[in-house]
Amino acid sequence: MCTIGTVFDGGSIHTFKQCDLIPITAFNSPDVRAGSNGVNSYIAMTRQGSPGIWAGVNDHGVAFVAADTYTTTAANYYASSAQGETLFAAYEASISSHTSATEAAQSLIDFYRNTGGNTPFPAPDISLISGWADPQKTQPISILIEYMPNPFNQDSVRLITRTGGFFVSTNNFRLQPNAVDYAANHSTYLRLQRAETILQVDPSHQGIKTLLSDQYYGQTELSICRETDYLGIEFHTQATALFSASAGSAQCEYQINGNPKTNPLSLFPEILS
Repeated sequence: MCTIGTVFDGGSIHTFKQCDLIPITAFNSPDVRAGSNGVNSYIAMTRQGSPGIWAGVNDHGVAFVAADTYTTTAANYYASSAQGETLFAAYEASISSHTSATEAAQSLIDFYRNTGGNTPFPAPDISLISGWADPQKTQPISILIEYMPNPFNQDSVRLITRTGGFFVSTNNFRLQPNAVDYAANHSTYLRLQRAETILQVDPSHQGIKTLLSDQYYGQTELSICRETDYLGIEFHTQATALFSASAGSAQCEYQINGNPKTNPLSLFPEILS
């Protein structure tokens, strides 16, 4: 379970992810990797046991984050560990080899629909790509991708696109069918409402930081900044990424192996340009 989103603030695009997991997981410090196809470099956020990224941004300001998706028929969807690795590799490819947000989003859409051998990815997913719609960096854009395999013979991919203001997502679909309902998972709805309330008051870089450390519902898994006394049973925040991109540079603030309230974000020393 995670909270992800984008805020357009003047000439900057801020993209964030609060990474919440049940098992205690070792997260690695960000590292800069060489890109391809016009991407010179990108910041990769990784965790032990997974070869791909859970978040990242490249030198063209294209940022990626994602969130698990919960549906009313979750038991009907299963991705093996090998298939999960291909998904994380597709996440990384979206920023390692694409210079615009539209191209990066299309690469993920193509992956979902055709993971390999004309086979769609077997599990639902929510991902978000932000940056510029064109290589000339004239149009900022944020693209939320909702993927649902075989959604009642409807389109498996639906998009929510923003070019201003802010957008937040947690773990429930907005457009696709079979979204988990409030009774089954009220945490996703409470966190979403709280995040939108904070950004309505302060849609800025500082507003995001306020959001990431918010414990409106206490030190519980219902808050955006999640803590729990029941390790191994309930979700708790274990890492955070906040990417800020302008037309000429991209940088990363982050915390790992903790939460933003007790482990404040640090600025990654390398700024991509």
